[in-house]
Amino acid sequence: MLTKKFWAGAALAVVALAFGALSASAQPVPAKPAVATAPKPVAAGKAPAAVILFLDRGTVLRQSAVGKDMYAQVEGLAKKMEADFSPENKKLQTDVAEFQKTANIMAPAARTAKIKELETRRATFQKKVQDRQAAIQNGLGTARTQVEKALGPILEKIMVERGSNLLLDRGLVVLGATNLDVTSVVIARLNTALPKITVTPVAAKAVAKPAGGAKPPG
Repeated sequence: MLTKKFWAGAALAVVALAFGALSASAQPVPAKPAVATAPKPVAAGKAPAAVILFLDRGTVLRQSAVGKDMYAQVEGLAKKMEADFSPENKKLQTDVAEFQKTANIMAPAARTAKIKELETRRATFQKKVQDRQAAIQNGLGTARTQVEKALGPILEKIMVERGSNLLLDRGLVVLGATNLDVTSVVIARLNTALPKITVTPVAAKAVAKPAGGAKPPG
């Protein structure tokens, strides 16, 4: 049967998983080498010396205006989901508790039918919660893609300005001079280029059904 533990975790999971995915997988669009590199002439067959910068993507998304706003929106959508589904959840829990009190005195057939009804309602309710969670995740994914597109030109321009031909994620750098870290510059420019974006839940597309009247082969 549906437990309070499941419901309590449902809304929180949306916020934790959604923003976790935002920080982990929102990789900036890599700069185009032909535009961003400005190496000195080198002998044929010899690779140019690396001019390195590094960036903390997680910090960009946590501290930028658009990242903070996206997180707040996802948190709000999760709270709205809980408010929308709370009455149905409470009714189901009440009905389950009532059934548990009277199950021993019910006729076997009636008891079996009631169990089937409650299980069907539980499964239907859980599916609705999961669909809403997925819709929020999809909406966040769409918003994240727009942030990544906005980051691309910003990173390319910074690389050109600093004569860099290699941009590394901060997590790959054990030790480096602070003036090689462009995270704060990227945040400032992203705040100007894209201070806000709307996270709109997007329901998964329904699976197309065969045309009516079509007979299976054979």
